[in-house]
Amino acid sequence: MHIVTGTVEHGDKRGRELGFPTANIAVTGLSPEQEADLTGVWAGVAEDLGDGPDGAGTDPVGGETLTITVSLGRRPTFYGPEGMFLLEAFVLDFPAGHSKNLYGRTLAVHLCERLRGQLAFDSVDALIECMDSDVARTREWAATHASVAN
Repeated sequence: MHIVTGTVEHGDKRGRELGFPTANIAVTGLSPEQEADLTGVWAGVAEDLGDGPDGAGTDPVGGETLTITVSLGRRPTFYGPEGMFLLEAFVLDFPAGHSKNLYGRTLAVHLCERLRGQLAFDSVDALIECMDSDVARTREWAATHASVAN
């Protein structure tokens, strides 16, 4: 299992437009080998560690563990191989009462099971269809790994 920790930043809102709003964390300082090892789509969990350095988080305390589908890489469908290396985490189900605002919060993202490599899709519809499948596979993973996912 790999763990990536960082502060959630504003992105280009493309995930939201596609129906999959994501928590975006810039990932820097990796060697080409490390990038290759991490690139792909993963099932995992995000541990909400609380407010980031700008204090922008709106929930008073962290501590929640959120089941997530994670894309880690350069987003080749939209940016080709030269895009910024980025972690994008889609939270499957927020706990009751959570504001769903993760901007400025620090997350420890646990990459638990690789679902597939990162692909460049010919159309947005094909991407969305694959993302639906990724989320379904993450739910299946979470159901069999309840101690990790909850």
